[in-house]
Amino acid sequence: MIQIEDWLLAIDMENTKMAFEYNSYRCVGDECRNFVKACEVHMSPVVLEFAEKLGIDLAKPSQLESHHVNGNTAIMYSGKYHIIGEIIEGELDAWDIVVDEHCFSLTSEMETVPIFMMGSIIEISFEVVLPWVLEVEMKV
Repeated sequence: MIQIEDWLLAIDMENTKMAFEYNSYRCVGDECRNFVKACEVHMSPVVLEFAEKLGIDLAKPSQLESHHVNGNTAIMYSGKYHIIGEIIEGELDAWDIVVDEHCFSLTSEMETVPIFMMGSIIEISFEVVLPWVLEVEMKV
């Protein structure tokens, strides 16, 4: 069981981590490659610790969208992660947690759950603004 503020989550850590290993989400554009690279080099320890607590591999979202912001000097990313487990206590729509530059929310759309994830699924949506970290120039 994982306690996060007022929520108690039962997470199948072993199967969640295995699912992230087999996640078939692949980057096809520079914005996505920038997200993966930023996850490697830009994330603060508190965000990494939060993700580890939930079994999330930040660089492998189930869904990822990007929008240029700050005069085209950064990218606002939004997307979803899925973990195997269930919410034991806490309201689904009330979970909005800000961890450093990330905003995480529990959502229930379940449109992009990876096909290899079986059983009860928790969907976590996120938003974050990240700098451009790739050596190639950002295309506007």
